[in-house]
Amino acid sequence: MKHFGLIALSVALLAVSCAKTEKTFPSREITFKTANYATKAGITGTVFPTTETFSAYAWAEGTIGTYFMDNETISYTGSDWKASSVYYWPKNTTVDFFCYYPTRMSGITVYENMIYYNNIDVQANPLDIMYSDKAVGFTENVDDVEDDAASGYTGVPIIFRHAMSKVRFNAVLVYNHKQEADGTVTDWEVTLNSAKVGNIFQRGNCLLTLAASPSVGLVGWEKPQDANGNYVWTVTDSTTFTSPNYLAQAINMTPGVVEELVPEMFVLPQTLDRGRQSVILNMTIKTKRNGVDFLSETFDVAASLYVPELSAWQMNHVITYQLNISPTSSNGNGGNPGDPTDPGNPVDPNDPDLSDAVITFDPAIDGWDAVDVVAKINI
Repeated sequence: MKHFGLIALSVALLAVSCAKTEKTFPSREITFKTANYATKAGITGTVFPTTETFSAYAWAEGTIGTYFMDNETISYTGSDWKASSVYYWPKNTTVDFFCYYPTRMSGITVYENMIYYNNIDVQANPLDIMYSDKAVGFTENVDDVEDDAASGYTGVPIIFRHAMSKVRFNAVLVYNHKQEADGTVTDWEVTLNSAKVGNIFQRGNCLLTLAASPSVGLVGWEKPQDANGNYVWTVTDSTTFTSPNYLAQAINMTPGVVEELVPEMFVLPQTLDRGRQSVILNMTIKTKRNGVDFLSETFDVAASLYVPELSAWQMNHVITYQLNISPTSSNGNGGNPGDPTDPGNPVDPNDPDLSDAVITFDPAIDGWDAVDVVAKINI
């Protein structure tokens, strides 16, 4: 570790001719080395973009007041990440740092060992909320912290984590054609008119507590969990949110082609409840039998976003839903492979299982009601 004194010592050299020499000391200004470890969601890439800014707090023993840095804005200067006013490394004191994004956002309270997000409304202000690991015990700018992409900067290592979840939705048409053994051909034309995400919680709190701390290095934060161990926020308002229609125009579906319905949206990390959070589609299905228009129906359909494999939208997760759309009501099969669309190729694994979608009949005859009366007719 290098320490440069505040008092310079000079030595005079006597010689036939005198020469003046100067020694340049490296800058002791505090700079930041930013990286974005968490690449699953949010800001693209692993290096924090130089077009953005973030906020910083710092603590040092002996500071007059609570903070060494008090919610300072950090921006890129063309070569380094620096505070809006210059800060220098102390002579003989270590400094701890915490940073967050977006810059100076409301609703966050920062303590030395605790970070609290209070009543954040994600849909009113849908931003990529991030917090950094705490950089503990630093005395100088460094360039020796590993991240998953070299940032090229020297300074306090700042690794951001995403506090939100992100979801996106794709859709694929499973089939649109069926040929029976008797030669009957059924075709379906499926159009998606709108796509919304509904009944999601939008406001909550999040308390982060500092994990076990080494004397020097990066320290993570303990995240809140639900009863199942999912990293979610605490919902503070039972009011739910339904998004506007995400489709700029209607989509005419083609079997096997994945269509993007909702590219990405920030959501509050939350536990998913059966029948609550849903994706809502408006679709039109036109049916032809043997090439003749037979039926046209337009309707809304809602599908629950809870699935056994996904019981929560967790912090720092991006979730992709694929909606497999079948043009018939199949009582849950949804057109799984199994029933051939081409009888000449009955083992095609891409054929839909429509065994429970075919209209069948359950005939029965109501029993005779015996009349306990003898009808007498006199002739």
